[in-house]
Amino acid sequence: MFSNPFAWLSATLFLVPGGLLAIAAHELGHGLAAYWMGDRTPRNRGYLSLVEPRKFSTLYGVLMMLFWRTGWGERIPVNEYRQEGLRQKLAYDLAGPAANLLLAVIFGLAVRALNTPWFPSSLAVPPLIFLATVLYAAYFANLSVMAFNLLPVPGFDGWRVIEALFRRRQPRFFMDVAVRLQQIQYFLLIGLFVAQFVPGLGAGVLGLLLLPFYAPAATLILGGCSGYPYLYPCLPSGG
Repeated sequence: MFSNPFAWLSATLFLVPGGLLAIAAHELGHGLAAYWMGDRTPRNRGYLSLVEPRKFSTLYGVLMMLFWRTGWGERIPVNEYRQEGLRQKLAYDLAGPAANLLLAVIFGLAVRALNTPWFPSSLAVPPLIFLATVLYAAYFANLSVMAFNLLPVPGFDGWRVIEALFRRRQPRFFMDVAVRLQQIQYFLLIGLFVAQFVPGLGAGVLGLLLLPFYAPAATLILGGCSGYPYLYPCLPSGG
């Protein structure tokens, strides 16, 4: 980041449209799942539309996308009491990542169809390469948001899936985790944000965390795993 600020800035500019779309699509996926299960809360509060993408964004989530190349959004208000059974809970929790995966497939196939390299290190590129770069950035953003939100961390979809599966067996455990996390979550965010500015530390750790979810999906969509400038959630041999 500090060694080549122009490359970082140009790569970030390419990522902004796809990143905002990925965050909005993720939260909209949750809202649509709730709506299909009979919960009218998302529609009544105007969340079943991409007309105002700001509704789906949070300051910390957008900063994460700019500096970490991944992030999260503002969870759509829903009536969780309408999610009565395990299948409904799992469908709701996984709907956000599924929406990102669907968009990643669409953008990834478009990148493959163009069959041209992408170069996010410069804005002075031919139109076709510019288009390929924008599409690849959107592809990457959706995969990274999907993988990040599937982490088994309290507050994320991955943890909510674990909670849906096991909370009835260990209610006290999940209650204690929630209380302790609420006490330290802001310190964790600050620590992780600061770590991003340490060369090779923040992005490397985050890449390893995203690897189990990102790499298989990337390999299936593009035939190989590749990351984005300053975040490479792939094995060393995968690019």
